[in-house]
Amino acid sequence: MIFALRGVMVSLAFFAILYSFLSVLLVLAWKCLRWSHFQLPVSHNVLFTLRVIPFVISAGVSLFLTLPSFLLFERHSLDEDLGTFVLSACTILILGAGVYRVLSAEARTRRVVSACLEGAIALERDTLTPPVVLAKTAIPLMLVGIRIPQVLISASARKFLSDEELRAAIRHEVAHSRSRDNLKKAVLNCLLFPGMASLERAWQEASELAADDRAVSSRDEALDLAAALIKLARHFPSPVMPELATGLVSEVGSVTSRVERLMAWKESRGANPAGWRCALALTLMAFFTLAAKLGTALVLVHSLTERLVP
Repeated sequence: MIFALRGVMVSLAFFAILYSFLSVLLVLAWKCLRWSHFQLPVSHNVLFTLRVIPFVISAGVSLFLTLPSFLLFERHSLDEDLGTFVLSACTILILGAGVYRVLSAEARTRRVVSACLEGAIALERDTLTPPVVLAKTAIPLMLVGIRIPQVLISASARKFLSDEELRAAIRHEVAHSRSRDNLKKAVLNCLLFPGMASLERAWQEASELAADDRAVSSRDEALDLAAALIKLARHFPSPVMPELATGLVSEVGSVTSRVERLMAWKESRGANPAGWRCALALTLMAFFTLAAKLGTALVLVHSLTERLVP
């Protein structure tokens, strides 16, 4: 039992080292791209993957390589020093703080949504999911909820928008729902590391553009969505959005650039295929499953653990 606990502690310590190293590399690479004024548009899926990849790799290596290699090759004599305990404690603090942060954000969002839903009226809809609700909210239009999402519309926003503009705005929020953007926000809230705010903001901006693209399939629909953006931005400037919610108009991204982009809509523009995400996930799973069975990989990881973990 003590030996297994030592293995878990060493794995946590190795996670802290690898996660910090990969995250620092990502922060530096992202800063270099920004300093070089990198202009090539990057998909919101790519940006999200970049943000979570340090955690995914660190967790996979620690669980599937570091822990098995320790159990196979480590001596049963206790030879870890204080540094190992400190590093493993840091990992526990990072993970615990992330969980606390996302739970706090969820609680604050739930309180805002509960207040908005008092006296709310469900609107008629065809095949749209999630359900659309006319609610008492200061935010004109937003998608709330992760497991059971809803689109909340304020009465004043409903008054300003025509039927076509409202449908275009709702399709934008439905696109966020299908992309699981509120869940992705929760994941990003859970992954703590300094210097990542710029990358996370870039992901949010890219996700708004992607939702705009998926919400329109013709020039008329693009113009309707652009008109909705202009009207809501004019009457509801910079609304304060709950942390785990998405809105048509928010403090993230430029409404002007989005409107210009919609005005220049072309038939060839569309949503990026999502199949590559499944392929990437399967590739990573296959890699870690295979690597865990390779004695050479386990020996290498154990050697690195001996050198890096005190």
